[in-house]
Amino acid sequence: MNETNIDDALKQMINHSQVDIKWVLNLDCFILNIIAIPSSKLIWVVGSEEKVFLVDGETATVIEHFNDVAEIIFSAVIHPKTFDLVLSTSNGVRLLTIEGEMTSLVEENAWFEHLAISSNGQFILASKGKSLYTFEQRLGDFELIEKDTSFTSTISDIIFNVDSFLISNYGGVREYHISNLKEYTLFEWKTSLLKISWSPDKKYIGAGTQENAIHFWPYPLQKEKDFQMGGYRSKVNKLLWSEDSKHFIVNELEDIHIWDFSDGPPFGKSPKIMTCGFGKVIDFIFDGNLLVAASDEGVIFYFLPEQSGQFINVQAIDAEITCLSASSNRQHVFVGSKTGDVYCM
Repeated sequence: MNETNIDDALKQMINHSQVDIKWVLNLDCFILNIIAIPSSKLIWVVGSEEKVFLVDGETATVIEHFNDVAEIIFSAVIHPKTFDLVLSTSNGVRLLTIEGEMTSLVEENAWFEHLAISSNGQFILASKGKSLYTFEQRLGDFELIEKDTSFTSTISDIIFNVDSFLISNYGGVREYHISNLKEYTLFEWKTSLLKISWSPDKKYIGAGTQENAIHFWPYPLQKEKDFQMGGYRSKVNKLLWSEDSKHFIVNELEDIHIWDFSDGPPFGKSPKIMTCGFGKVIDFIFDGNLLVAASDEGVIFYFLPEQSGQFINVQAIDAEITCLSASSNRQHVFVGSKTGDVYCM
C-alpha cells in the first residue's frame, strides 16, 4: 500500500471514529501517563513536563491542576490506599494528593527516573542513576530511610509484586523483600537488562535486554534454569502478563506477540501474533479478554486473542498517541497524545 492510500485509509478511519469518542480534553502538554483511580471515575493525567491533572473521567472536568511540578517528569505510581500520586522527576520525588497538595519526598537537582510502591503503600523505591532511594511511610508521612549506592551501572527499571521489589541494571535483576530491604537476591545475566515484568503468580521474571531479547528466570531462583526469547527486530519496551499468568504479552514494531505459559515455558512454541500496522505499537492494555493496542501514528486496534489474530474494531485520532489506560470499570479506554489531547473512547 503506498503512502497516499495509507493517508486516505487513516482519514476514513478518523472520520468514522468520531462517533466512538465520548470526549476530548486538551491539557496543553505531552501526555506521559494516565492512571485510573480504582473504584472511582477520577483519573490522574501526567504530563512529561511540569503539569499534572486530576480529571473526572466521566465529565472531562479538571478537578485539580498542578503546575510547575518539575522540569521533567519520568514516571508515576499511585498510593494503593490514599490514591495520591507519586512522581519521579528531574529534581526529586514528589507526592501529589487528591486534595490538591504537593510535597517533596526528596529534593535534588538530579534525574530520578524510576519508582515503585509496595501493595500496602508503606514503601516507595526510587532510582537516581546508580543509586536506590527507599522511603517508608511513618505516621502518615514518607521518610527517606536508605540510600543504596552499591549499583555499578544505571538502574533501568523498578517494579513491585506481592512482597518484593525487583530492580534491573547491567548484569542482573535484584530482588529485595520488604521484610529486609538491605539484602537482595541477584538474578544474574551478563548484559544490560531494561524493562522488567513479573508474573502475578511469581513463577517467572522476565526482562528485556539491550540485544533485542527477553531473558527469563524461574522463581524462586534456580541455577541454570533461566532461558531466553530472542530474534526480536527491536528492543521490547513493554512486557505484560495476563492476570492468570497464562499469557506473556510484548510489543514488537507493528505487532503484539502473545506467548503461552499455561503449561510452563513455551519451549518449541511460536507466539500468537496480533498484527496492527500503521506505525509502531506504542502501548497496549489487556483485561484477560479484550486486548487494545495503539500505534504512534494515532490508530487504536481492538482484539479478542482467544478468538482470532484479527482485530475486531479499529479507531483513529488525528494525533500521535503516547499512552493508553482503561477506566476503573473497564468500560472506557483513555488515550493520551503528544499534542496534549486526552480522549475517552
